[in-house]
Amino acid sequence: MPERTEPGKTETVSAEAWRRPVVDVGLLNPLGHGTMEALLTSDAAWLQAMVDAELALTRALVDAELAPDWMGPVCDELTDAARLDLAAIAEQGRGGGNPVIPFVRHLGAAAEAARAGASDHIHVGATSQDILDTAAMLIAHRVTAEVSTQLRDLAGTLARLADDHRDTVMAGRTLGQQASPTSFGFVAAGWLDAVLTILHRVDGLRGTLPVQLGGAVGNLAVLTEVAWSRRSAVPPHDTIEQVVQGFARHLGLAVPSMSWHTNRVAISELASVLASATGVAGTFALDVAVLSRTEIAEVSERLAAGEGVSSAMPHKRNPVSSVLIVAAARQTPGLVSTLYGSMLAEDQRPSGSWHAEWQSLRALEGLTISAVTGAASLAARLDIDADRMRANLDLTDGLVFSERVTTILAEALGKTVAFDLVQRAAQEAFETNRPVQVVLSGVLASEGCDDELRSQIWAAFAYGCDLGQSTAGIDRVLERYRAQCVDVIGASNR
Repeated sequence: MPERTEPGKTETVSAEAWRRPVVDVGLLNPLGHGTMEALLTSDAAWLQAMVDAELALTRALVDAELAPDWMGPVCDELTDAARLDLAAIAEQGRGGGNPVIPFVRHLGAAAEAARAGASDHIHVGATSQDILDTAAMLIAHRVTAEVSTQLRDLAGTLARLADDHRDTVMAGRTLGQQASPTSFGFVAAGWLDAVLTILHRVDGLRGTLPVQLGGAVGNLAVLTEVAWSRRSAVPPHDTIEQVVQGFARHLGLAVPSMSWHTNRVAISELASVLASATGVAGTFALDVAVLSRTEIAEVSERLAAGEGVSSAMPHKRNPVSSVLIVAAARQTPGLVSTLYGSMLAEDQRPSGSWHAEWQSLRALEGLTISAVTGAASLAARLDIDADRMRANLDLTDGLVFSERVTTILAEALGKTVAFDLVQRAAQEAFETNRPVQVVLSGVLASEGCDDELRSQIWAAFAYGCDLGQSTAGIDRVLERYRAQCVDVIGASNR
């Protein structure tokens, strides 16, 4: 048990307690539960990606005749990272400043246990950064696949909401105030449009994620020497090209033009896309949180028993999913800042820049998975209150139609005169607590406007009036959704 000092003094922890394995079960990350976050970004996931990278390199060496054929079956025996001592590798990583150094020793020992001499064909020509960077790209490939899946689920739900509620009129809001009428379908189409944009970027990025293989200073000098000595009849360049191509092929990653030890664009672009995906999910969730306020209550989360409760107020039904998604999105800018700062990488291998990426990237990937998964679930559990939307429109006694009636009046009286008349009527309506429709009719009569114009303005105070290009906008976004998601899925199934 941890030892404690006298009250008021600094706590100490016994050496025995430090040696105990520490398990992170996500106590402070409730949004991550039930998602693929832990499975795809945990220490175990990273260790597996490192194993995958090392064995892919060895298999590429076998393909290029730089390693014996019997290494193939050895690789087959080593594929499960669970056979390695994760805790020991983590502890020993402190000595060399990265986990790959002890990892290679442990993997080499496992290879030797499978067949004597097998360790000679592990980590040939590679450096620590090659393996960890490649593992990072493998993790990113798996993470972006999951993010894409969740974004597609979210898009499907939003598409249905946009179509079903294209005529559900609600108050549009700007700067926190009611502005002009819009429809909930148009709002949902706006969310959908953003989701489709970032989905396109996520899918495009996945195909560009590169392997890393450069050796100590990026020029593959050691692997070139190995190629000379083990396959002298073939030009080294051809052999090296075969190895790099095979390395990438075994992992399903892209082949870079050259090593990118200090060219961190792959990381910064990945960070940008992940942060944007989290931001899109966060914006949607923030809108839901606002629309679910007691005073608005136009949208609400469908909560299960025990969800949305308060520790102190029994009546509360908190929009917990929205809150947690927004929280995830608010954490991403700092992580992206660190990853962009790590682009400043000196020499052929940087001191500290590369190392600063590891935890920031993993945290960003985890937050992105949690946020988009949470958003997809939230969208599927939305309750829409069309009656409340209509009631909230009535709160201003017609003031939400001021832009529309100003536009109609401007055609007859000129823009400046029309704006001044409507503004005057709106002020009087506010001060006298009368409907602006009635006040404006009187103002127009006092200004000598004819009955036809007054009738036209009176009719403009109707919720069934034209909502601009809402329908056209919704249709365009839904067409984009069908082309980007539905048609692609259909084609893949044929």
